[in-house]
Amino acid sequence: MATTNLQTYAEGTSGTPRRLRQIIPFVLTLLLVFGCLHYFVFFTLTRSFWGQPEIYNPIRYGFMVGLAILPIGFFSTQTNSQVIKFFSWVGYIWMGFFSFMFFLSLVELVVLALFYHDYSYWYFPVALVLSIWGLYRGLAFPKTGVHTLKNEKLRGFSMVQLSDLHVGMLHMNGVWLNRVVDMVVALKPNAVAITGDLIEARFKLVSHELESLKKFSEIPFRFYITGNHEYIHGGAIWENKLKQLGFDVLHNTNQIIEFEKSKILIAGVPDRMIKRFTRKAGKSRPDIALGSDVQVDYRILLAHQPASVNEMYGATCDLILSGHTHGGQIFPFHFFVHLVQPVVAGFKTVNGILVFAHQGTGLWGPPMRWFSQNEIVIFKWE
Repeated sequence: MATTNLQTYAEGTSGTPRRLRQIIPFVLTLLLVFGCLHYFVFFTLTRSFWGQPEIYNPIRYGFMVGLAILPIGFFSTQTNSQVIKFFSWVGYIWMGFFSFMFFLSLVELVVLALFYHDYSYWYFPVALVLSIWGLYRGLAFPKTGVHTLKNEKLRGFSMVQLSDLHVGMLHMNGVWLNRVVDMVVALKPNAVAITGDLIEARFKLVSHELESLKKFSEIPFRFYITGNHEYIHGGAIWENKLKQLGFDVLHNTNQIIEFEKSKILIAGVPDRMIKRFTRKAGKSRPDIALGSDVQVDYRILLAHQPASVNEMYGATCDLILSGHTHGGQIFPFHFFVHLVQPVVAGFKTVNGILVFAHQGTGLWGPPMRWFSQNEIVIFKWE
């Protein structure tokens, strides 16, 4: 599809009015839920200050402002306004800080019920310290993780996986992406795979930020699959864009590549939530993607969510490379992620298949991490 047609398609599928109609119900629901949680934390924090307006009122107004600013981040992907982007930073940081306060206030209630009956507010300064540490971890440049896999037929082969870059959100812009690309190129892998959630904004706002991906032309094999956020922000248009940037886009399809005397099947599926966003693109079908009459030595499936391992429909492979979980991003969300995903971070064998869950090269929501890290992963076979 020509560039002009891409832009026309983007305007037709991701225009601001339509996107706002999609975002507003979600934001209103979020505000309702967070409003209740804000009241709970506010009540536990101020229960001894009701007769002290000089303390009670500043806390009340602070919570009201925080709740009001919270949803602005969801609209920042629809505009280039620097004012909106500034408040999106404030809103997302407040979201992270409030999350720490909420979970720690629950701990405080348990401690209060079990051990003593005097009110305590230790969790407020602790949440502040954890937020500062989380910001430091979240804004840190991705670290390179090296994982070695055993297979004599693939000895010497290497593949880099990037996932969940969310380009267009907060600090994850074209400059940041260029640094990531340069780091990957310096690793000199035989292949690179982007396993979804590459972007976090409308096509017109962020597509130009992806130009540095052309540098991957130095890498022999380049693969891309969609995550759920691509369908939130335009759908198939991102597949077309990545084709223009020199990637093999795997949409229930595969490519068989040769490395020395070995044949490796690289299959890919769109995000398993695809039907929630569009019916035109069909389903996520690992069995179709892995189908081939060619005898191969190794099979790799690229699937945005680890849960795709439970939807193989009788197919199998040697390795699934996934993302989506962000490694839980901020503890204790790890436990909630584990309720819907079989793997939160790293390797786990599920149904006889080795599954790897990438923690994310970027992040989403609060620019914080706790018990997780931004990462670039390289797999080496020996």
